[in-house]
Parts: sequence; structure tokens; C-alpha cells
Amino acid sequence: MPAVVPLLPNSVMYVKNGKGGMWWRVAKAKDQIHAGWKLLPAVAIRNFDSSAIKAQYDQCYPRPKGSTQDFNALVRLLDRPSRHIWVTFEDGYLWWCSVRDGAEAREIEDDSSGHFWLRCELPWSNHSVGGKLLAISDLPGPVTKVAGFRGTVGRPDAWQDILRIIRGELDPQTIEARAARTAYVRSVKNLIASLSPKDFEHLIDMILIRSGWDRVSTLGKMQEGIDLDVENPAINERAFVQVKSTAGQSELDDYLKRFYARRELYGRMIFAVHSPRGELKAPADPAVRIWTGHETARLVVRLGLGERVEQMRG
Repeated sequence: MPAVVPLLPNSVMYVKNGKGGMWWRVAKAKDQIHAGWKLLPAVAIRNFDSSAIKAQYDQCYPRPKGSTQDFNALVRLLDRPSRHIWVTFEDGYLWWCSVRDGAEAREIEDDSSGHFWLRCELPWSNHSVGGKLLAISDLPGPVTKVAGFRGTVGRPDAWQDILRIIRGELDPQTIEARAARTAYVRSVKNLIASLSPKDFEHLIDMILIRSGWDRVSTLGKMQEGIDLDVENPAINERAFVQVKSTAGQSELDDYLKRFYARRELYGRMIFAVHSPRGELKAPADPAVRIWTGHETARLVVRLGLGERVEQMRG
């Protein structure tokens, strides 16, 4: 059965669990959000009423610097917090949860926990709904910028991006770019299929060079049925490369026999064919790679060789 995707709120709020995240450990362990405002009576927090809270706040915090912003942050925590997804940044990750309405409070506050807390409905997670790990190093700049927010609670400027990432959705520009790249790979594949055997061999040679492989043999000179004999000094490996404009399973099987007969010399075999006759089945051996037209086109685009293919076709 497909995984059940939870219904998430359509709003995002950032929260810091205490100064410098001092209550993060207890908040994560108990699936809670912990906050301060220790001078406010616990009963006022538990029985939230905006007017009453405002009166209590003005009494406990007479004209502090930034009082309006601070009061608004308090209200966001107490006034139907279930409307939001709550996020924080800790331990190199973006964490998120949802909470239930209604705060719990105690009369004192210390380093072990906050003055009041909210209980999570969906527990703290550092994975998207689809299971992707939300490492800060993998997140876009506008999102990671939120980690530098100095307040306790606030709506991030990039809240829509954060919501999309948590839901595991791609942004429209990314979808557009991927569709364009897919279309370009398809066009390049069609161009490759019309290359002459010599140009196709030259293209495979360029792909190998861009990938860190150097020729051992001279391009175009057959050596015991090998089109290209290449080595990669970085991994100390040598490869047996056969290039065909078209080939079927019998040709592949023949070159597999030649490869395995030379296995002590070659660590890898690459069989490049842009127009195979039928499906080519290779053994379950990671040392054997088959580059069909699609795989070759994908490598061409990834390695920035698209213009060279266009030039070959003139």
C-alpha cells in the first residue's frame, strides 16, 4: 500500500527552543516546543486570552525594547499554533513538526526546560514527507538564511520554499528546467543516431576524456578487436572500450568473451552503441557498462558536449 501522506498546515513558522536552542534536546526528546516568558503567570498562558495576555505582558514587561515584536511572537505560539508547521535548525538539519492547540506551563523556568511548551501532533522530523534528509548543506540559500534568524518566533521570508521542501515538492522552475533538459537529451540522442561511425567513435573518446580517461591506444586503430584502450590514473584502472553504431546481443556477447579473456588487464568494459538491435542484456557485473543512445546523450549533456555534437552534424 502507498504511504499515507499527512495533511499539513499551509503556513510555516520558525521557532527557537530557548536562547541558543538551550531547550532543543528536551523538546526533541519529548516532541514538544519549549518557550520562555518566565514572568508571565502559568495560568494566563494555559488559559490563553489575547486581551488578558496583553495586560499581563504589559505588567510583567513594562516597555521593554522590541516589546511589540516580542509580544507578537508570544501570541503566535499561543493563538491556534496548530495552523502552522513549526521549523527550527539544529545539528546541521532543518527540523519540522506540527503541534496541538493549548499550551502547558509551569511556574518556574530553568535550563532543563522552558516556562511553557506545546505538544507535537506530528513529531519533530529532519526528513521530508517523502523521506529526503533535510541537511542544511543541501537546502537552497533562501532557506538556510532562516537559520540566522535572531528572534524566538517568526514567519520566514522563504516559508513557501520551506513548505514545498517539507512536502517533497519540486519548485516550478526546477520542473521547467528538468523538462527542458529531458527534451534536450532526446534531441541530442537523435543527433547522435545520425553520426557517422568515425564521428561517433570520436564522441565516445571525448566523453571518456572529460570523465578522466586517457587513451592508451591510438584512436581509430583496432587492436585485437578493441576500439579504444583507455586508463584512468586517478583510480588506477584500465578499460576495454568497443564502439558500434549498431549492434545486437550476439555482438555484445562476443565482446564480453574478449573482455573476460583479458580480465587481468582490464578492470572495466564499455560497450557504446547508439542504435542497438533489440534489447541488450549485460551480465550483472558492475565492471560492464552499456552506453546506448540515451545513456550517451545523457552523458553528452551532463559533460557539456552538446554543442560539439551539434557541430558534428553541421
